[in-house]
Amino acid sequence: MTTDSRADRFVRELGELKIPDPAAGRPRLWVRLGVVLMAAGAALAITAYATSHGTRDPLVQRDALALGLGGITAAVIGAALFLRYSLTGFLRFWMARQSYDLALLGDRFAEPGTVATPAAGTAGGAARPAVEEVEATEGTPDPVAPHPTAKETVST
Repeated sequence: MTTDSRADRFVRELGELKIPDPAAGRPRLWVRLGVVLMAAGAALAITAYATSHGTRDPLVQRDALALGLGGITAAVIGAALFLRYSLTGFLRFWMARQSYDLALLGDRFAEPGTVATPAAGTAGGAARPAVEEVEATEGTPDPVAPHPTAKETVST
């Protein structure tokens, strides 16, 4: 067994995957740009609506309608940018966590002589006994296990 802690091993394995560091600043910039576009687009659309309804000049109304459509477009693009880059950070963390949990589960099953116990309160019911408890009760028969003298017939 190595002396690395699980966290150190996890950081090392993430480095081997060559995933770009989200702290580099680009995703944060895109999230902020998305928020600004959403706010500016909504403000522009509301202003254009008020302008188009506040005049009887058809030329001003048409200009306000064009500005309103531009504002709605900016708000939709801003929302898409915000969702894309905010969900990317969350899903990157989620995927790394899933990878870590699966590696931990694989390590638990790969070690000889250990019994993997489910977490307390899982849907599987009561937790299995620890290794020491299994070894202590090895001499007692298990009521659920088949009888040791019963043989299965295999048809070929």
